[in-house]
Amino acid sequence: MAPSLTRSRVVYAISYALAGALAALVAVVSPFGSPFLTYALAGGAVTLLLFGFAVAYDNMGFYDCYWSLVPVVAGLVWLMTEHAWASPRALAAVAVTALWGLRLTANWTQHWGGLAHEDWRYVDMRKKTGRRFVLAAFGALYLFPYGVVTLGTLPLYEAIASRAPFGALDGLAIAVGLAAVALETVSDLQLHAFRRTNKDPQAFLQTGLWAVSRHPNYFGEALYWWSIALFALAAGASPLGVLGALAVTGMILGASIPMAEQRALAKRPAFADYQRRVSRLVPWFPSR
Repeated sequence: MAPSLTRSRVVYAISYALAGALAALVAVVSPFGSPFLTYALAGGAVTLLLFGFAVAYDNMGFYDCYWSLVPVVAGLVWLMTEHAWASPRALAAVAVTALWGLRLTANWTQHWGGLAHEDWRYVDMRKKTGRRFVLAAFGALYLFPYGVVTLGTLPLYEAIASRAPFGALDGLAIAVGLAAVALETVSDLQLHAFRRTNKDPQAFLQTGLWAVSRHPNYFGEALYWWSIALFALAAGASPLGVLGALAVTGMILGASIPMAEQRALAKRPAFADYQRRVSRLVPWFPSR
């Protein structure tokens, strides 16, 4: 019998409470003097713990919240450890991160189906990998996202730890971050409204932001990580700080979009014409 939504919430709450306790313990015993390396070590331990829950409950969705919650928690912790409460850059970077992360988590929570439901991408992976599913899921759904999130939050730490003067590039980072949150919010609202009212299984959303980008929500996601990279560059960090944003963008372009569009084409042949007319990611004027 599939777990109820209430039981699923309890299980998730316990898993993340234990994850928080484990992260705190790792932070105490960490051999690293660097707050960022300690964060990376704690994140690795939490990843293994959540993967254990995923295997135990035969549902690979336990890591979905990690993506949006951990940068927020890390940013708040670094504000304290780096004594950066008076830094406009640090406060702005954490505020943008909090807006992005809490909105994304709320969106996930609102539409989460509990342990009885698993993301269609994970279901497809089960079918394709068979007996190798657990190992494949660990690599693709836990280890790889852990690496991307860890790399992507390095610029956040650099922005918080820096004492370089606040400047024009910080203003651009704020604008990009707010645009990211706005794009994700509006595109998700439009998508959910369409799904509630649409009765035609062959139809797909082609209005609003979806008329100028086939994946405006993914574009907003990429913009957030680029905003954090801009904060780090404004702080005088190495240009290598953009690697996290590049990794997220590459994942979106090389994995997330191809998977979604392959599924759309299989179900809705008219999607091919939409592909031809509308920009894949960056909003732009559609062709005729």
